[in-house]
Formats: sequence, structure tokens, C-alpha cells
Amino acid sequence: MMNMIVSLPSWQIIRTLGIASFVLLTVGICLGIAHGFPQLTGKAKKRVYKLHTLLTNGGTVLGLLHGAILVIDAYMPFAWSEVLIPFTAKQHPILNGLGTLAAYAMLLLIFTSDIRHKLGRKIWLAIHLLSYPIFAAALIHGFFIGTDTQQLPVRMMYLASFAAVAIMTGARAAVRRYPDRPQTRSAA
Repeated sequence: MMNMIVSLPSWQIIRTLGIASFVLLTVGICLGIAHGFPQLTGKAKKRVYKLHTLLTNGGTVLGLLHGAILVIDAYMPFAWSEVLIPFTAKQHPILNGLGTLAAYAMLLLIFTSDIRHKLGRKIWLAIHLLSYPIFAAALIHGFFIGTDTQQLPVRMMYLASFAAVAIMTGARAAVRRYPDRPQTRSAA
């Protein structure tokens, strides 16, 4: 059994899991931003929320596998401490540390989303806004340490992901700043 595990193309698996994780997290964050648009209501809002949750949870699981498989990689194995303790990796400690921090922060986001009714909206939202620095950490980690970033399609994927999140964030901010309907105050 161990020979079979060691003979797997672990480096290809690690790379694929990392890219797939990043793509799922990017689409997940975009859907999370879209969920906040006031124009989205009813069943469509529920579907967007479910898909947002599915993709971000799935991206987190793939990201955790991406890190865990580094321990069995024959080409450049990592010690568990290098995977679990940020900034301790022998190779690219800062870039690897950003990946570790992003993984921990995603677990925090998922956990606090599961208990948001106990936290209250303001606290939950403050924690959930960590999505942006998490995305930035994952982007920097993948773009600068990913061996596939040398390939134009992968580089373009990272740039398109950044653009998508930036555009969605800008659109969401614009909707908040300039709502379609004038706000009316009720006389009390």
C-alpha cells in the first residue's frame, strides 16, 4: 500500500489540487459578493448562497489536501511542521507561510459561518471580511510559488481571478453607494 502511495505522481496531484482549490475559492468569493447584491432575492439568492458555500468548502478541502500531500512528495517532501507552522518551510518560507495562513483562515471562516447565529451579524461580518486578505494570500502564494505560473494560461487564470474579485467588489460597493431605489425614512 505504501509503495502505491509513494509511486503516485504526487507533484502533479499537488499542483492540480492547488489550482483547483484556488479556482473554486475564487468562484466562491465572487458568489459570496454576489449574494450581497440587493437585487438578488428569493430562490435565486438561496441558490447562490448554497453554491457559494459548496465551492468555498470544496476549495478549502482541496487546499488542505494540497498541503497534506506535500508530506509524501518524493521530489520535495515537506515535514509536517513545515506544512502546519506558517513561515517554517525550508523552501520559500514566506510564500509557503501565506498558503498555510490562508488555509487556517479559511477554516476560521467556515467555522464562524457555521456558528454565525451565536456570534451576531457584526462580529460574523467582520470575520467574514477576512475573505479578501485570504484571497490575496492565496493569490500571492499560487502566483509566485506555483511552478505552473510559467505557463501563460495559468498566469492568465490568476490575473482573471484577481480581476473578477476586484470587479465584483467594485460593483458591490457601487450598489451600496448608489442604490437603485431611493431610501425612504419612515416617520415615527
